[in-house]
Amino acid sequence: MREVQSLPPHPGRILTPFSRIVAAQAINRFGDGFFTIGISWIIYGATGSVLPLGVLWSSYMMLAGVLQTVAAPLVDRLSRRALTVGLNLVRATVVAAPVVLAAAHRFATWELYPVFVVLGVLGLPYNPAVRAMIPQVVPPERLRAANARLQGVMEAMYVVGPAVAGATIAALGPLTGLGLDAVSFLAAALLMATLPGGPRPAQAPAPYVSAMWHGGRVMWRDALLRRLALLAVVVQVTDAAFIVLSVPLVRSVLHGTTRGVGLLEASLSLGVIVGAAAVNQPHLRFLRRGRWTLVLLFCLATGLIAVVPVLAWALMTQVVAGVADSVFMVEWETHFQSAVGSQDLGRVLMFHGGFTRAAQAVAAFAAAALALGIGIGGAFLALGLGGMAMAGVLLPGLHRAERALSPSGATNGH
Repeated sequence: MREVQSLPPHPGRILTPFSRIVAAQAINRFGDGFFTIGISWIIYGATGSVLPLGVLWSSYMMLAGVLQTVAAPLVDRLSRRALTVGLNLVRATVVAAPVVLAAAHRFATWELYPVFVVLGVLGLPYNPAVRAMIPQVVPPERLRAANARLQGVMEAMYVVGPAVAGATIAALGPLTGLGLDAVSFLAAALLMATLPGGPRPAQAPAPYVSAMWHGGRVMWRDALLRRLALLAVVVQVTDAAFIVLSVPLVRSVLHGTTRGVGLLEASLSLGVIVGAAAVNQPHLRFLRRGRWTLVLLFCLATGLIAVVPVLAWALMTQVVAGVADSVFMVEWETHFQSAVGSQDLGRVLMFHGGFTRAAQAVAAFAAAALALGIGIGGAFLALGLGGMAMAGVLLPGLHRAERALSPSGATNGH
């Protein structure tokens, strides 16, 4: 059984520790819109080809997958508060570098590639560390509600972020967007620094190399965790189509501007907000009962995004994809936080993230290659249908594993 640590607010402070975690994550999420839209717009505008975007994302994800596996033990060995503060400060410095170089008239497009990779690698332990902190400040019976609140608030900010980013970049240029992203990292660092330190996580007795694989062993020896881990990988692999091709879709298929990219990102977030709000509603319990099969709906919505070359259609498909993804991920995170002890949770989430990014690296390159061969719309459709096929293979075994844990055939919602 995991132990819930009591981390009360400091005297005179209004926000609870969980509320501060939520606020910091929301600020980070807001800044993400400026970075991802800005860097993709610069590279695609300079090259006019989807291949550089595919190579960029694929290289980053493969490197990230390896490094995330190597760094997995750190999330459970270091102070999670100090880790999140330090990562935010360093990322603020890195993302501000192109802005400083441009001010000195020394900026070149190629410099965005190492900035992109370094920034992403530095952020690898961040989300697992935050997710592992939540069970320490939230009692077990409130985990689902806490995850839903975090999901909803983050995406509410991301509805605003990409929309503001698109308008700002269109008016002032993408480098301004990178500067605003740097400011968001600084603000999140200051907020996380106000969290009480809490007890230091126990040092893992195993050697570091053995600890690297510990998270994978924890997942693999449990049939339900194993299936759920693979199902989440399917979601992220399918999402690689959107990551690589969203800007080319808007520019070449929908003939839009950065505002269109921002709206497309925001529509997905709108769906996530709806799903996060719905997951705890008593009259919508059917969503929880079908939470794992919603992966099929997410893959289908992603695949159909470019079937009709109209922005309104693309926005609608992303709202549907967001609802499906939100309900699935809230239930997925709640199950992992409930089933895995606090001392192992960081390593498990890190290992899963490393494996996922390696799979996404292959999917990102495949998305670019398919777009060159069968068009952008065809690439979305191929990856969406492929995701549905993989989910269809995993779901029967997952349902059997759930029934094995609940002899009556009814699941407990975890």
